[in-house]
Amino acid sequence: HIGSCLAEFFKEQHLDATGCWRCPVCKEEREGKQSMSLWDLPDFLVFNFKRFNASSRWSEKITTLVDFPVTGLNMREWCDKNSPLRHQSSDEPFMYDLIGVVNHMGDLETGHYIAACKASLCSPDGTEEVAYSFNGANTKAPDTFDEEESTSSGWRIGRSKEKDSSTKAASKAVSESAEPLWLKFDDELVEPVPPRNIVTDAAYVLFYKRRQMRPSNIAKYSSMD
Repeated sequence: HIGSCLAEFFKEQHLDATGCWRCPVCKEEREGKQSMSLWDLPDFLVFNFKRFNASSRWSEKITTLVDFPVTGLNMREWCDKNSPLRHQSSDEPFMYDLIGVVNHMGDLETGHYIAACKASLCSPDGTEEVAYSFNGANTKAPDTFDEEESTSSGWRIGRSKEKDSSTKAASKAVSESAEPLWLKFDDELVEPVPPRNIVTDAAYVLFYKRRQMRPSNIAKYSSMD
């Protein structure tokens, strides 16, 4: 679980007296302890998994499945006990939801990157909504786009006509689901993907957005007169 990764990252480390740490007072090499914690939290968190191991003799891709939450990542445990955030009575300032994943397919010698992103609805005034109300009900099933529609709508979701009907049926089911709409970006191909398929052993970089965002970071868009 990603919590195990965070525990390993923030755990206290012992520094021995063999060049690890020099005391700034007596100027001698001494044993010590080192640890890290978070004082403040950003509106956007980015996690980069170490998927590649390499040395002069060998190299490998690490394919360990790291389980991570699509919604409700609570970062309270990793914040310093004296942090101002700790004064908050609720967990809202510590809660994050996944908005994007970069996946690496292949090995060290050759590979391919595929992204998955959660679509967010914008309110009439152009403010990005944090709630999960956009389910993609207005998107169309693959192969139902014509050139004129794709140009006017801005959406280009679907596979080539050579793909089988089962793929089209699966994509149509996702677009009509009540779940949040996730889109997979694979070069020029963009198609809906079920949220349950987001967590895989190909996940390389995770992007999380805090539920309680600062007003300055809420995206706003204005129309041209």
